[in-house]
Order: sequence, then structure tokens, then C-alpha cells
Amino acid sequence: MRAEPRWDRLALLAGLLVCNQYAAGALNDAVDAEADAAADRGKPIQRGAISRRAVATAAVVAGVASLGFGLALGPATFALAVVGLACAFTYDLWLKGTLFSALPFAVAVPIVPLFGYGAAGRFPPVLWWAWPIGALLAVATHLADALPDVERDRATGVRGLATRLGVGRAAAVAAACYAAAVAMALYSGLAAGDRPVVVAGAALATGLGLAALPVGARGPGGRRVAYRLLLVGMAALALGWAGAVRP
Repeated sequence: MRAEPRWDRLALLAGLLVCNQYAAGALNDAVDAEADAAADRGKPIQRGAISRRAVATAAVVAGVASLGFGLALGPATFALAVVGLACAFTYDLWLKGTLFSALPFAVAVPIVPLFGYGAAGRFPPVLWWAWPIGALLAVATHLADALPDVERDRATGVRGLATRLGVGRAAAVAAACYAAAVAMALYSGLAAGDRPVVVAGAALATGLGLAALPVGARGPGGRRVAYRLLLVGMAALALGWAGAVRP
């Protein structure tokens, strides 16, 4: 919408994303209430600030609202909203403690930039690169997010991909996926866009990824810091790539 921003459609897009993300997080907390209590995570349900049933209800209401926003933006965006919400709820309800815990992230994360271009009513071919890049980043950040809680998850019976792989192998897979995403973004950005911009984004992402390696070796606390470093690196890579290819 660079030429003619349509604030009504941008507002609908914001509503879609906020409701979608709230629905995913709220249902996750409702499903995990007992495990969170056992692990003493101090979340609102455990503190008695809100009931588990109220959180689950709010998640469903927010999810339905996100689909309503998507429908208002058109059939393509509605279809993406359905896929994104299905991934979130499938993870929360069934896949979280399984070998396939990373799959919903690999499908759903690449959808996020597509929401924006769906709202703008345009879909240039270069956006197809968002799928492999986003899927790799999704797996990397999913594993990095789970790594600080591997020991706690084992104690409470959660058997997601990171828990099954163990700290060392999960960290190695996360690093490999992150590195592959950086390489793919750099290659596609150099081929299709503004080279200095994509190089800057990839360089910052690489630096943050390398910084995360020694930090992540310092136990659960270090792994949490490493996860945040990877998140910042992912954002830098995404901004550099999108700024370079200007889809």
C-alpha cells in the first residue's frame, strides 16, 4: 500500500493478527494449566487472576473474530486465516507433545507476511520465497523457544520435538535451520532486489546467530537469552529481505 494506504484494510489486518495470536496463546495457557501449575510458572490461571474456562472461552471468541476480520479482507485472506488458526489450535490441542510439534509453526509462520499482501490486494511471485525461508525460521525459533524448558518439560511429561531430541541435537537442528534460512534469504535477495539491504539484514542475523551459540551453552537461563537473540536475528533477516525485494 505504499502508493495509496487504505487505513480501513490495515485496521482489519491488525484485528486479524491480534485476535489470531491471542487465540493461540490463550488456548495454549488453558491447555497447559495443570503443567504450568506443576512447574510453578506463575501464569494468570495459576495466580487465580482468571479461570481456565474463561481463558478457553476467550481463545475461541478471539479465534472466531480473527476469521471474521479475514473474511472482511476477502476470500484469499480468509483462507490464510483459517489455515493459521487451524495450525495454532492443532498445536495447542494435539501436536505440542509429539514428534510433530514443529510442523504447525513451519506451516503457519510463512503465512504471516502473506496476510499483509493479501490485505493490500497484491501477491508478487517473489513472495513464494517466504515459504521456505519462513518454514526454516519457524522450526529454528520453535526449538530455541523450547530449549530452556527441556528439563522441566521432561519432568511434567511434555514430549515435544526438542524434548525428544535432547538439548544438544535440538540446538544443532535449530542452528542448521537458522543458517539455511539466512543463506536462502541472502540468495533470493541478491537475485531479486537491493543487494546492500539484504546483505545488511543477513549480516546482522548471522552475527546474532553466532552470538547465540556460546550464550545458549550456559544452561537454561542462557538458552532463554539465545532464543531472544534468534528472534531479533529473524526480525533483522525478514526486514532486510523484505526491504531488498520490495514485493
